[in-house]
Amino acid sequence: MRTLSLFKPGALSLGAAIVASAVSVSPVNAQTTLTTSTTTLTASSTLATSTSSLTTTTATGATVLVKGIVSGAPESVVFAGLAQLSTDVVTDPDFGSPPIVVLSIDLGGVTGVGALTRTKYVIADEMVLQRTLAAADTVTATFPFHPSGSSALSPRLGSASFSLSFDVIGLKLTGASGAIASP
Repeated sequence: MRTLSLFKPGALSLGAAIVASAVSVSPVNAQTTLTTSTTTLTASSTLATSTSSLTTTTATGATVLVKGIVSGAPESVVFAGLAQLSTDVVTDPDFGSPPIVVLSIDLGGVTGVGALTRTKYVIADEMVLQRTLAAADTVTATFPFHPSGSSALSPRLGSASFSLSFDVIGLKLTGASGAIASP
């Protein structure tokens, strides 16, 4: 079977080009700082039908102060620190689906202290979740943690919960707050 292209090599460039950036950086509240948003357009083309469309991706980051207590044996652990959130809102012009939020949560800046032994506990996990874009969303995910310097083979579990708000027209994260608790 022979395939013919309707385009000369180099005539159609598929890829990403930055079209908008530099949204002002401003704290949403005393616990959250948003970073700049960047919007990219990605061209895609279907040669068989000679159609093309543009996918929009808007990236926004946030640093969120989180704290809370995970109860359980052998001791309760008090957590506090900065979680790094990264959101990529992606549109789907080909199938008309609602925009999707790809949310990355990095809890590496959050540490815990044992209530009885004062042992330091660490979280070395990053979570990536997909959600449908909504003006307000609450995300809850479990994470493993273990004493600093020990093996991560038998971790305990905690729960991180984030309340997120989005500008559904501008496709960007506008606010975030979070907490740690027992799962």
